[in-house]
Amino acid sequence: MTIFWKRLLLQNKRRKRSLKNDFYKRVGGQYLKRLSRFRSIRKAYSVAQNKIQSLNPTAYINRLEIQDKSIFTGINVKKTVIAMQDCGVGFGLQLSANMVKEISDFASRTPCIEPGFHEEFLAKAVKNGCLQGGRHVMRGLVNNVKDCQAIAQIVHDPLLLKIVRKYLTYWPTLITQHLTWSFASSLPEAEIKKSYPPTNFHYDIAGYNFMTAYFYITDVNIDSGPHVMIRYSHQQKPLQMLLTSNCQPDDAIFNYYGKENQIVITGKRGFGFVQDPSCFHKVKPPVTSNRLILQIRYS
Repeated sequence: MTIFWKRLLLQNKRRKRSLKNDFYKRVGGQYLKRLSRFRSIRKAYSVAQNKIQSLNPTAYINRLEIQDKSIFTGINVKKTVIAMQDCGVGFGLQLSANMVKEISDFASRTPCIEPGFHEEFLAKAVKNGCLQGGRHVMRGLVNNVKDCQAIAQIVHDPLLLKIVRKYLTYWPTLITQHLTWSFASSLPEAEIKKSYPPTNFHYDIAGYNFMTAYFYITDVNIDSGPHVMIRYSHQQKPLQMLLTSNCQPDDAIFNYYGKENQIVITGKRGFGFVQDPSCFHKVKPPVTSNRLILQIRYS
């Protein structure tokens, strides 16, 4: 066999292998998970995962390393889950002042990074929405969040996991946590929306089914980055919004759902809530002070 034909066969094998790998990525990876934008798919996944876990429930429970005692008091799990099922959000969670301080101190001394950039920086280095040198910074994702003991305690809290189990109908198999600064800026909101996607109404596509717990680590009012959501939008979406982008302009959202279904969530530091993030939601850009929020996603 000539060298030419050997090279041709080798190139053909590499091409087939590349196409095969690409096929598995598309079918078994992120493309398949995009189906979770459909509520029926999320429900079907919950049923299937529940059946699978029923075969060996202890293994899934042990994997979660559930704490012995909850840090939360006065929470009715059933009512919280019903509220999420109905309008997409349940309130009543509250962190202690000591826990908030521990998380806040961790976020202040730990470098963070803005998505799309490689430069690490401390939150205190951001002045008037800019780093030294004049680059505008919209947000900062705090590094090494798993090193914060207070956050680990929240993640594995028995009451919070009971809410998750009741809502998803299965024990979560993946937990991710993010501690995020949203920096106050004097830029026009229209300009911020171009470089900070979460300031636009969107719904999450994060696994096959999921829910999120949020905790404000700073005081949040109407001008310091409140979480905004649309009630009932986790239950129904027009086909156009399901088949196109999961990010939609305000006027399209209000025209379909009505502005009266918008909830602007404010609260003092430590305030927490659980949400089905398949609803439309966004962060209102802070203008008076920076916002620090802890997000724990269970899927």
